[in-house]
Amino acid sequence: MASKILVPIDLADMETMEKVLQTAIDQAKSSGGDLTVMTVVPDIIAGLDWRYAIRGETGGSEKYDAQEIVDEALQRLNEIVADKTPSGMKVGTIARHGSVYEQVLKVAEEFEVDQIVLGAHRPGLADFLLGPNTARIVRHATCSVNVVRP
Repeated sequence: MASKILVPIDLADMETMEKVLQTAIDQAKSSGGDLTVMTVVPDIIAGLDWRYAIRGETGGSEKYDAQEIVDEALQRLNEIVADKTPSGMKVGTIARHGSVYEQVLKVAEEFEVDQIVLGAHRPGLADFLLGPNTARIVRHATCSVNVVRP
């Protein structure tokens, strides 16, 4: 049974996020485990401000402050966790900046998690079975990984 569960979520994909988070909550309830919910603000592409993506908007800006964007993502993540998790459940939150799969694997190692519960987007031609981040996490994680489909 997993006593430490890491739940990386994509703030821009609310449908998958809700299913992933509920799966992790159910597992934590049955095992008595702790949840750590995280999000990763991807590396910034020149001219694109991820604050817009976090809010579900399109657009961009040439100026950005990575820490400010990470702080906004953490604030949004805290709101989601407060809204979606049962009261009294111990849930930690983390927001990082960088390569999604690298940050997820790094946090999993730092926190010595037993299981990672993450979502996979519907496969398309470019990513036949799993998206590139999900596939890398599955391949390189040193713990169990539960992939939840939307």
